Amino acid sequence: MRLIHRRAVLASPLALAAAPPAFNSLALNQRARKRGLFFGTAVNHETITNDRHYLDRIDAESGIVVGEAQFKWADIHPEPDRYDFTRADALMAFAARHKLRVRGHTLVWHEAIPDWLRPALTPDTAEAILRGHIRAVTRHFAGRMVHWDVANEVIQPDDKQPLDLRATPWLNALGPAYLDIAFAEAATCDPAALRVLNEFGTDYPLPWQERKRAALLKLLADLTSRQVPVQAVGLQAHLDAAEPIDQKILSKFVTDIAAMGLKIIVTELDVRDQRLPGSIEVRDIAIAAHAKAWLDPVLACPAVLGVLTWGLSDRHSWLNDTFPRDDKLDQRPLPLDAALERKPLWQAIAAALDAAPVR
Repeated sequence: MRLIHRRAVLASPLALAAAPPAFNSLALNQRARKRGLFFGTAVNHETITNDRHYLDRIDAESGIVVGEAQFKWADIHPEPDRYDFTRADALMAFAARHKLRVRGHTLVWHEAIPDWLRPALTPDTAEAILRGHIRAVTRHFAGRMVHWDVANEVIQPDDKQPLDLRATPWLNALGPAYLDIAFAEAATCDPAALRVLNEFGTDYPLPWQERKRAALLKLLADLTSRQVPVQAVGLQAHLDAAEPIDQKILSKFVTDIAAMGLKIIVTELDVRDQRLPGSIEVRDIAIAAHAKAWLDPVLACPAVLGVLTWGLSDRHSWLNDTFPRDDKLDQRPLPLDAALERKPLWQAIAAALDAAPVR
């Protein structure tokens, strides 16, 4: 079954290479808007500060941006009694100049936290710390943020915790109620921003990902049944071009989320290639086909609002450090190459957006 499916996925890049679609000059966000969707990307502070040409491409292709790190605890709350909005405000200023909407990422996570936080979290202090942080951050940006990733990467079935939650400092101090607290506080302080539960590892028919999809659906059912104000699910979509895709599984997964009355956002799309041959042409074709095979069943779901890539150009990608290739070549996981030119992945995303049903 897996071998047959792998062959089916690898057939489409050959067709793509032999007869690429005749794309016009419409940017990705323009295409998305025609379907009632949006397209956007993540941007880091160094790019905002130092790479004007990259910013021009973001402006041209995107309608929404998200900070890679600018809204995370380590950047924005470096000391218990001090907030630093410098980098986040720079992103907001860039977005305002170019009339781009902004997603906030993230209010609760177990990583990218300042040194002071972990020892400060006890059952007696954690709720006040969590509420205070969410209150300060969301009120600073209230009315200017279209979404908040309220909680990020909360599922880990192997940790054997209630509701298959990840064993984090938040869970240790507050139990599963930390999610109730976070979503309720975000709803109170910035009610206009869509409240999102953001998660990775739900993309493939791998046993650990099957467990994670089931756990996420179980958690969402619990939260919605108790009227915890979660409104959407973020699917990170950090894809691996060497893994087979099962489109039926993906279609059922997003349909099950939508059946709970929740919206869906593709929040961090990229495609790693560290297990593919070194040839740029081979990698680009396989990456493009893989992304489209994943996007087609997901974008067919009416609950999906849009797609963001985790970076727009291969100039900057976390994958080269986290999943380096054995041959030391840079990966090519994003729609534009290092010279900011459109690649087959750009074409694949464009084709998937063009094929999506109109909302």
